[in-house]
Amino acid sequence: MEYTEEQLRQVRDIDLELYRKLKEICAKHGLVFVTGFGTTLGAIRHKGFIPWDDDMDFLMPRKDYEKLIRIAPGELAGTKYELLEPRTTEGYTMAFAKLTRKDSTFVEASDLHFRYHCGIYIDIFPMDYWPQDKKERDSIAFRCYVLLRLCTLASYAAPKLPPSLSPAKKKLALAGCAFISGVLKALRITTPKLYRRYLGFAMSTTPERADHYVTDMCWCWIRNDGMFGLQYKDTDLFTPLYVPFEDTEVPVPAEYDSYLTIAYRDYMKLPPEDKRHSHKPEILILPEEP
Repeated sequence: MEYTEEQLRQVRDIDLELYRKLKEICAKHGLVFVTGFGTTLGAIRHKGFIPWDDDMDFLMPRKDYEKLIRIAPGELAGTKYELLEPRTTEGYTMAFAKLTRKDSTFVEASDLHFRYHCGIYIDIFPMDYWPQDKKERDSIAFRCYVLLRLCTLASYAAPKLPPSLSPAKKKLALAGCAFISGVLKALRITTPKLYRRYLGFAMSTTPERADHYVTDMCWCWIRNDGMFGLQYKDTDLFTPLYVPFEDTEVPVPAEYDSYLTIAYRDYMKLPPEDKRHSHKPEILILPEEP
């Protein structure tokens, strides 16, 4: 579906509300977080949302993210908010958390088969230390890459596949996924069990072995020369600098120029129109009360 202007405004207002709730919890417990991805880009280039964007992304050091997962149930009890995460939400298989409004619904067309309820949300990504030794890095990142895909197949036999696949390759891939999913279910290997194994690898590197570089382990991918992921100095990333964003301020990485250059290269240049994507929902139910 296409948003009306009013719907997009309401979704963004809820995003900002969720950000303020995250900020409140983090301030209370001394947790560090900064904007990431398009939210950082929007803050610097547009002083708010990218014109075609409809969500917000945040990054946290792994240790702070883990504390957030532990305290969230108590902090959110009795509120209209909910934190989705593989260890706490049945059927949720992504390696990062979503803070959502429970009295809303936001489902993309590719996610109609998901078994959990997802409201309008903001994404919260844990950043893990990234080994600077290539052999060690490739070993850990490859295991994380495989385990995250198995996490999905342990819950769903027909996962989201790359749109670039030809019909024949897609059919073959779905058959393979269904077979692996059946084996996992027969062996009673569950998503939470696989996710715990993923965490064991993702959290295994010390700051010293990483030379203090961090990455978003759930977005690593395979290249001909090994595993690849974007990496940043932890102090560059997690020294917050508050800048204007819509009618408020958000914490961007103090070295945002370095972060955005690594992530987007010429980040002040607008992309072609056919590259301007948002998370348009197939099902959108806005809260009855603001």
